[in-house]
Amino acid sequence: MDFGEKLKALRTERGLTQEQLAAKLYVSRTAVSKWETGGGSPNLDSLQAVARLFDVSVDDLLSTDDLIVLARDERRSTARSNGFLAFGLLDVLAVLFAFLPLYGVRDGSFVRMASLAEYGASVGLGVSFVCIAAAVGALVAVGIVELACVWRDARRIVRPMAFAGFAVQVAAVVMLTATMQPYATTLLFALLVAKAVIGYRILRS
Repeated sequence: MDFGEKLKALRTERGLTQEQLAAKLYVSRTAVSKWETGGGSPNLDSLQAVARLFDVSVDDLLSTDDLIVLARDERRSTARSNGFLAFGLLDVLAVLFAFLPLYGVRDGSFVRMASLAEYGASVGLGVSFVCIAAAVGALVAVGIVELACVWRDARRIVRPMAFAGFAVQVAAVVMLTATMQPYATTLLFALLVAKAVIGYRILRS
């Protein structure tokens, strides 16, 4: 018997409905239904919970080969989730660009470093300020959505949002380069490289 058949037999033997089993395992009834019909597999934590509930070993529920596959898939899923979490955190870190003294402001014959608000005041809230502020705001917004997607395990949305965050950051680097802000550009480019490395690892996992 495969896992689904074993689970259904154990559940029936205990006189449990799918809803009751789901409540005991802290999962949805849909998840239990998928497991029993072969439409999905539990993660390692849920598998161990099933084994404890029915007083059987994990080996009784899955073959060694199935356990190896499950562990590999679990590892890949965890690596991807951690990667997308890092993407979101790096995008949210863009909020620092609004407060750190990264922008050159003329002060008499000198150029001093100032925050984004001071830079905006010095250029009269011109096009360069609007572009930078829009880029920072867009990155932070995308980062918040990415973190929310990871938290809610919305896998269908988190990948497109990660690509959107990457695209927005590339555009922000171009904008900062055009406004000749070397410190802000360098820092944002470093974050972009970090995201590229994380993205490569996600694709490899």
